[in-house]
Amino acid sequence: MKTVIHAHTNYSYDANTSPEELVATACRQSVDCVAVTDHDDITGALATRRIAAESAPRPVRVIIGEEISSADGHIIGLFLHECVPPGLSGEETAARIRSQGGLVLAPHPFSTLCYNSLRSAMVRLAPLFDAIEVCNAQNPLPWEDAHAARFARQHAITAYVGADSHIRGHLAAAYQLMPSFDGPAAFLAALRHAELCPGRFGLAYFASVGTRHIWGKLTGRAWPGFGANVPAIPQPQQAQQQAGPAPASF
Repeated sequence: MKTVIHAHTNYSYDANTSPEELVATACRQSVDCVAVTDHDDITGALATRRIAAESAPRPVRVIIGEEISSADGHIIGLFLHECVPPGLSGEETAARIRSQGGLVLAPHPFSTLCYNSLRSAMVRLAPLFDAIEVCNAQNPLPWEDAHAARFARQHAITAYVGADSHIRGHLAAAYQLMPSFDGPAAFLAALRHAELCPGRFGLAYFASVGTRHIWGKLTGRAWPGFGANVPAIPQPQQAQQQAGPAPASF
């Protein structure tokens, strides 16, 4: 199965891909399975799964995930049934994921372009992770991926490659070819035997991301279409979250 892990919809404040567009892109790029991991929400993942089941021209399996803003940095939960709230410690975040029977993943763990990477917390939290992202298609700094790969080997943690897609029409820059699976345990077993296919998005993708960041910095508002399905939040928190510093889109 061609499986993309770590994809965002416009239920994330920094993404402009609707669930319908994500399903259509998956079909065009021959993706068999996609793990949707919006920031601190699973609503977009649920919508994507529903649309894939009802109208996809080819079968696309959707894993319900969430990229959770823990107090230590971003942690991904897969196979979730309800949201894990942000702001908890890494340990409590992992425990909330486990309580749902989910898997605990470390996205872009050593990225310096993302202010929510786990970085130094990785050593403390390493025993809690089922898998570590050893390539992030949105991170242009390959040596940080190499650091993550070394860490995964040293701690005997399963590796995966993450797309971390935020932009409409872009998805399978990094993916894994893995055996079929049914449920979290089988997914993890399949991931251990997967062929990892790392890669990075092209110039058009990064130009779009850069435009969004510059617009947010200059105006304090989201570029039109980004976060279109994110529930309204109070100002000034909204402007800070939508604009944020340049490395926020991970």
